Amino acid sequence: MPSQFSIVIIDRDKQSRDAITSTLKPYTDSITLAGSVDNFSDGALVIQKAAPNVVILGIDDIEQGIKDVQFITLKHPRVSVIACSSEKNVEWFLSIMRAGAVEYLLRPIGQEELKQSLQKVGRLLLPTPVEEMPAGEIISVYNPIGGMGTTTVAVNLAAALAEEGTKVALVDLNLEAGDVNTFLNVNPTYTLSSVTSNTERLDANFLMSVMTRHPSGPFVLTEPLEVDEAVSIRPEQVRRVLELLRGIFSYVIVDCVGQLAGCNMAIFESSDQILFTTTLSLPALKNTKRYLCAMERKGFGKDTVKLIINRYHPKSDIQLKDAEKVLARSVYQSIPNEYLDAVNSINKGTPVVKLTPRSPISKAIQALADRLKQ
Repeated sequence: MPSQFSIVIIDRDKQSRDAITSTLKPYTDSITLAGSVDNFSDGALVIQKAAPNVVILGIDDIEQGIKDVQFITLKHPRVSVIACSSEKNVEWFLSIMRAGAVEYLLRPIGQEELKQSLQKVGRLLLPTPVEEMPAGEIISVYNPIGGMGTTTVAVNLAAALAEEGTKVALVDLNLEAGDVNTFLNVNPTYTLSSVTSNTERLDANFLMSVMTRHPSGPFVLTEPLEVDEAVSIRPEQVRRVLELLRGIFSYVIVDCVGQLAGCNMAIFESSDQILFTTTLSLPALKNTKRYLCAMERKGFGKDTVKLIINRYHPKSDIQLKDAEKVLARSVYQSIPNEYLDAVNSINKGTPVVKLTPRSPISKAIQALADRLKQ
């Protein structure tokens, strides 16, 4: 990033333009205002001539706003668009972000808000370089049909690994019905779709800025807010996000559910370890056997895919040795069935390993974390 970067303002609202210009004044040593115009036609010419880093685009009509954002991002892919509007409608926000904007701010834009927005697009007023570190490990927690405790395992494993300053990311890639935000009681402004809609301009600084740090330690990237957004996410976008996360974090824990296709295949191909999570019931074991065989045919064998038995009860009709015989696979880790501890942690938005570290669940998850570190 150059020591000086430029901004163009395009906004019909003169009061809004003046307010933004005034807000930028303290940063004249690092920001150049290349132009401030009241219509898009003139703005397009200024962008063509000045090649700014950022365009602050006023939007008063959603359909026209979408077209304007798409025009800028397609014609000038290196330009980051910050949209501003007086409209608080969530649909406007989602539509403009999907069109390619990196931010959607409400008028009038305050100084701190604008500063934070510029940081989020990776054009930092006060640069904070991302630490150079060895490539991290991607660990996906998976079951094809859900309901087997993948989110419980993923959330608690991420918290268990995030000790002594270890940087851990927790990514909800259950695109059909993700629950990480519920388990951790977070309501983030930005979700997975905030980064997948702009992967061609995605960098480590922007990715870090949209993730939510949970008090238990992990940095969280949650599932999209809307079903339509989840459907539009493509495998190559998932690969890009995971590879960037690998370069930032020591561990990237991915919660995923669904078929062996599309985004899940992108996740598995990026993963160093796949924790196949199931339970000791006949239907679950039957399905597990089908999928373990299918995964092996696709190149994900015993070295990569580890068997996790969740909700284990020692007095169950089916024992661990029975499961190992049926599946022809050793159990990597069993996690006890402690329903009350699990539910209590969800209700309080705190992982079991932090809320009740002496719980049998916590001890089993910590043992899993320790084993994965080896």
